[in-house]
Amino acid sequence: MSSHGVSALERGYRRTPQRDTLALLAEALQLGDEQRREFEVAAARWVLLRRDVKGSLTVGPWVESATSNVPFAVASFLGREAELDAVAALVRTNRLVTITGSGGVGKTQLALHVATALSADAESSTWFVGLAAVADPALVVPTITSTLGVQQALNRPLLETLRAYLKNKALLLILDNCEHVRAEAAGVAEALLAGCPRLRILATSREALRTEGEHTYWLPSLSVPSFEAGRRLGATEGATFGAIALFVDRARAVDHRLTLTDENALTIAEICRRLDGIPLAIELAAARVGVLSLPDLAQRLNDRFRILTGGTHGRSPRQKTLSALIDWSYDLLTPQEQRLFAGLGIFRGSFRLDAAISVCGPGGLGDVDILDLLGSLTEKSLVIADTTLEHARYRLLESTAAYALEKLDALGQRQVLARRHAEYFRDQVLKVREFRGTASFSEWVAGIELELDNCRMALEWSLTQGNDVELGAAVAGVSPLWVDTGLAPEARYWVQLALERLNETDQPRIAADLRLAFGNLLYGKPKHDEGTRAIQLYESLGDERGAASARRQVAIALGQMGQLDDAVAMARRALAASRQCGYMYNAAQSLDMLALFALDRGDRGTAHELHTQALEIFESLGDKTGIAQVLGHLGELAFANGNPEQALRLTNESLKLYLTGKNAAHIAMFFSNSAAYRIALGDLTGARESAHESLRFARQVQNELTTLIALQHTALLAVLGGDAGRAAKLWGYVNGRYRQLGYQREGTEQWSCDALTAALHEAFDPDARADLEAEGAHWSENEAVEEALKFDNDTGSAASSRRIPQHQ
Repeated sequence: MSSHGVSALERGYRRTPQRDTLALLAEALQLGDEQRREFEVAAARWVLLRRDVKGSLTVGPWVESATSNVPFAVASFLGREAELDAVAALVRTNRLVTITGSGGVGKTQLALHVATALSADAESSTWFVGLAAVADPALVVPTITSTLGVQQALNRPLLETLRAYLKNKALLLILDNCEHVRAEAAGVAEALLAGCPRLRILATSREALRTEGEHTYWLPSLSVPSFEAGRRLGATEGATFGAIALFVDRARAVDHRLTLTDENALTIAEICRRLDGIPLAIELAAARVGVLSLPDLAQRLNDRFRILTGGTHGRSPRQKTLSALIDWSYDLLTPQEQRLFAGLGIFRGSFRLDAAISVCGPGGLGDVDILDLLGSLTEKSLVIADTTLEHARYRLLESTAAYALEKLDALGQRQVLARRHAEYFRDQVLKVREFRGTASFSEWVAGIELELDNCRMALEWSLTQGNDVELGAAVAGVSPLWVDTGLAPEARYWVQLALERLNETDQPRIAADLRLAFGNLLYGKPKHDEGTRAIQLYESLGDERGAASARRQVAIALGQMGQLDDAVAMARRALAASRQCGYMYNAAQSLDMLALFALDRGDRGTAHELHTQALEIFESLGDKTGIAQVLGHLGELAFANGNPEQALRLTNESLKLYLTGKNAAHIAMFFSNSAAYRIALGDLTGARESAHESLRFARQVQNELTTLIALQHTALLAVLGGDAGRAAKLWGYVNGRYRQLGYQREGTEQWSCDALTAALHEAFDPDARADLEAEGAHWSENEAVEEALKFDNDTGSAASSRRIPQHQ
């Protein structure tokens, strides 16, 4: 390990070793396989523990902690010890602290290290919300709630829901890159702090939020020696300046032979001083060490910094300095490099080579030209390349991307490239039609997930800015883009915005897709209504495939509403139409749904036959998600047949497949089923873990139905664990919401309901029980979930006071 890596671990700035470090330590300690596994669990900051069929703990996929999602600050953090201590002290004593400073000065890195430092001495959780990709202020609150996994309450503004969720929580919330949504961020911060006494907010912004109670910390540039001091500077003293230490560190990454010496300390000090100690500027300059000598680099800076004495009114000197440095890099480019660099500013986040070719190529640049130019821009540190993936991806730093957009505006090409960009990513999203229901679908999901920021930018340009509503609506209407990437809450925003702005009469096909996508995010009657309208639109177009999908959605809704005969009839129509037009994915889905309806009617033989037919189709298609779904439903059938052991085994197989992706709605549903099966088997600790996982995933996508089911199972666990009062209150909340929403319970949920009702009847007289249930009925969802998560059923003795319900 490097001395810096050891120092980071010793000082607590890095809490979890790198995986390579873990492997080296395990080898040095001569750990066996079991010891190595335990060691990795102990060292992991984010690890999901789940139980296998036999009940032993196994290491699952690495996921975010339930109390923190703060990413590691991966770059070396040099010369900021004093700032780190100062900001940490401010956050400890003030509820709103904003780190301000120029672009590229290191605000985000400082915030990350402050969060890591505070995690050692605070009992609160820490959550990081990046706002750089949020161009529409209206998305600030949805972005925060999505990050925290908060579900909007019915008929309640989202901000009020968020404030209720945070009301009694001890939590540090980091809002990063607020400058472009400053007013909205300020209003949200003020509202949250006013209603949440244990909440603290650490923001980063190029300017203060300017809200009540705010304490700002202006982050200066890294320390540099004065001109006079630099004239007599040696290596030992020079290393104490943060800017020089950073320059040497980054330059050595380019040329490992470079070291700080008495001979070159003066020149390096001059370079850092003329760059004003701005970290980003220093990094760009240090990257030139591979092609320029230190004196040559200093001389080029001398030439360009003559323009730094003036600038646009209203800009800070630091902003002028950074702009001047990028000017300098830009002026060194060839005309073709300049043109491509400007065009790349249209991308949000990272992008692939083929995207750059499609968006920036038309008009003179060929495929090979763009590849060569990208390589040149990467070498000059204006573009960052990640070649570790199967397909290399490229990105611009935030400040250089903003600069590139200014150049694109000056060329009069911004709108032209914005349209090409939006059209390209629309076409990428619509390719889902080729992959849905095939073995390649998971690859499509993995690929499109990397393009989400660019998809959002296309939606903002087309929908929010109104440049092409039809184009944006086509993107918004692709359900897998959101559902299979775990972003259902964001989907609701875009789909509703598209429905509001699209002329349904002029664009019936896009409207049909939007209705189908919206219904996918709903339950019960709202799902039914959206699906019914989608059927009408698809039929008017003669689109039998689309109509078949919509009929299946309506059948699901009818089942949720308890109208089983109508649900079966609609599902059969969906199946017949799917077979007729060769849409086997939807045929398999319809068969699987008919199997569930057969189980609801008590016809277990037919249910097994239909599930088997569906499984055979999914296996022939290579659709792992479909296979996972049927395995989970076969688990339901096994449970109905009185075999909870087999039910748990099948559900574990289902979850193993689902957890390779991000379909949080299905993951939540089958974790919920797992909780019920474990209760039946007497594994109450495992059941509690499964119920909590179900709650976490269900809340991530704002899935109220699965949240209610998980809460019901938790209530049963509570009464079995000796906490009948909490169980009665949770039951009051769950039962009340079921009645309000018109939901009907299916087999496993009904078993849990019956067992809970019987246990509560035994524990209370009717009046006492009614009072407790009435109290729970007035809870919000956030209050109910908080109560459920407080319950800790980890003792066998408590459970033994009540009989575990047997499943027949």
